[in-house]
Amino acid sequence: MTIKQFFILTILLITSNTILAQTPKSKKVITQFFVKAIDEQTKEELPVELDIKLYKAKKTYQAKNEPFLSPFMFLLYESDTVEVKSKVDGYYSYTELLVASCDTCPIYQHTVTMEKRKPLFENAKVNDVVKLDKIYFDQSSFILRSDSYPQLEELYKALETNPKLRIEISGHTDNVGNAKLNQLLSENRARVINNYLVGKGIDAKRLKFVGYGQTKPVSPNDTEENKSKNRRVECLVLAN
Repeated sequence: MTIKQFFILTILLITSNTILAQTPKSKKVITQFFVKAIDEQTKEELPVELDIKLYKAKKTYQAKNEPFLSPFMFLLYESDTVEVKSKVDGYYSYTELLVASCDTCPIYQHTVTMEKRKPLFENAKVNDVVKLDKIYFDQSSFILRSDSYPQLEELYKALETNPKLRIEISGHTDNVGNAKLNQLLSENRARVINNYLVGKGIDAKRLKFVGYGQTKPVSPNDTEENKSKNRRVECLVLAN
């Protein structure tokens, strides 16, 4: 190596080190994740019980938010899948699965919108139909999901407190798949609810269950949104 080449190489190394020294190091962002709940209609903040699970970080939190106080907060050190279970007296319970991909976001605010529970069969007359819109099953299955139990308890309490009430529990599906299998699936879903109520002490003579499959749609089966309306469980009032 000549003296000239040595000096050129030295200058390049000094310049490179200077540039690296002047380049700001990326700072890892820690995200403050806030959770609160509000009433669907009034938008007022509600006292909510929270059960939170971080899948990647393998952490869980239990907390209760009170209105007018700072909302519950936990820290995220990286993107994660966050499960938020919310419970407020007099409201339907919710389970939400959130993908929090905010490595550059120092503050993340999640607001749960809660819907008030309406008494089942309130002012219901014979032949009225009441939709159980908070009953959920695994896809193509008659296995109840855990978030169905609050409404099942409401159904049980309505029958327990009104001994004259008799109902038909009916299952319905969309038109996807085999019609005979859909009919059987809808019947088994209605049967599961019937068995739950009987197991809680409701006289089986006050209950009837039936599956209608895809034969009684309430919407055209032309979009996924409409199909979801047809996948339902209803109660027909036989006596009240």
